[in-house]
Amino acid sequence: MQRPDSDSAFVVMHHLRLAIATRCLNLPLRESLRAAAACGAKGVQFDVRDELRAAELTETGRRQFLHQLDEMGLRTASVTFPTRRGFAEQAHLDARVAATRAAMEFAWQLRATVLVVRLGRIPTEKESKDYRLLFEVVSDLARHGNQVGVTLAVTPTHDSPEVLREFVTAVKTGSVGIDFDPAAFVTAGYKPEDAFRQVHSLVSHFTARDGIRDIDGGGLETALGRGETEWIELLPLLEESDYSGWTTIVRTQGDDKPGDVARGVQYLKTVGLS
Repeated sequence: MQRPDSDSAFVVMHHLRLAIATRCLNLPLRESLRAAAACGAKGVQFDVRDELRAAELTETGRRQFLHQLDEMGLRTASVTFPTRRGFAEQAHLDARVAATRAAMEFAWQLRATVLVVRLGRIPTEKESKDYRLLFEVVSDLARHGNQVGVTLAVTPTHDSPEVLREFVTAVKTGSVGIDFDPAAFVTAGYKPEDAFRQVHSLVSHFTARDGIRDIDGGGLETALGRGETEWIELLPLLEESDYSGWTTIVRTQGDDKPGDVARGVQYLKTVGLS
């Protein structure tokens, strides 16, 4: 992949499918939908553990909810299912896997084809017990995702691009991709632009977050454009790689998460003109 010029940076803006993680807006869900549409997003991401649960929607309620999305010009870009522990941890693992499988089924009912998850850090030693367990669990989830039509998108947890790529490509039972999160790479000490070049063919979802790496080797999330991500270089790489999935703006820290998310939509729409 070649380094993009300013013209390609302009072109990419016409191909971004922008979504908002509604949980960041700090509003009741239906008000979040109106706010997402008002700021120019075309999709939304739901947290199906804490924000929108399958048990809370009857079949009729789900149809009405999806109709409301259609009326607002929105689509379910993806769903996310956060877990309290990683998938290489034995404690309550069966329940965690079962809940994730159910989340995949709910994602499909919401017309989403991607479930975003954090696995926990991928062990670097392939012969270790933790690696084998994690690989077995992800293979099982991939197999289930294949049956219901949903791709598992793995968000990195301080993983190197090389380790992430090798792990994902080793799974052969179903569709597993990468949730590319620039802030996660920044805080782990990697340049997002270089990381994307290494894993671009595996990206099935793009989380638009930014961040900085602090002097102690940790990291801090920032508003889009305020961190170390070179967006004017990174976004055209999505175009060059023929990425056609959703780009979801997420803000997990800060004093004005709703405002940062709304401004993030406009930032991504205009960054190619700078």
